Amino acid sequence: MITQMVKEVIKLKKYLVFIERKETFAGNSIPEHRNFIQTLRERQVLITAGGFADQSGGAYLISADTLEEALAIVHQDPMYVENECLYKVKEWLA
Repeated sequence: MITQMVKEVIKLKKYLVFIERKETFAGNSIPEHRNFIQTLRERQVLITAGGFADQSGGAYLISADTLEEALAIVHQDPMYVENECLYKVKEWLA
């Protein structure tokens, strides 16, 4: 894909977004979270995403120029906004 080639040329960094459900997790924001993930996929920001087999949370991998940009993206995630999960964002050197 041309967009993927452009990302390779400008060397966007990768950020792993690790999500862990809190004990108070109700799951009300899951549909909106899935829509958000799909939007990231359509914008070609998302590299991959998925839930953990034990249902304790999940992770997604995004591309961004800086940690601040990655955090700005994550702060739009409906599950982050609802504060039902703990989020950790780390630059990933994969």
